[in-house]
Amino acid sequence: MAQEVTMRRYRWILETQDDDGRWSRQDDTTMPNPLEYDGPPQRAANHLRDVFVRTLSRPAPGPRAVRVRLWEGTGIDGEPQAETEWSRE
Repeated sequence: MAQEVTMRRYRWILETQDDDGRWSRQDDTTMPNPLEYDGPPQRAANHLRDVFVRTLSRPAPGPRAVRVRLWEGTGIDGEPQAETEWSRE
């Protein structure tokens, strides 16, 4: 009998920084929110960061920086369980 894999659910926030240094929250992405992901919070946050960096970098140059904050479950309460950033610099 095959073992059932239970996907974790994560709620996330994506923020991008423009060339003037202003951060803004991005809500109109094609990624599901909450995200179902088979892995711990930091790996899920890193996965989202990598996807957003690839997709937001076209057309070039894209955002100056990308920040992802992630909470386990379906709510955004308290401090995030994981956070990750990427920057062109």
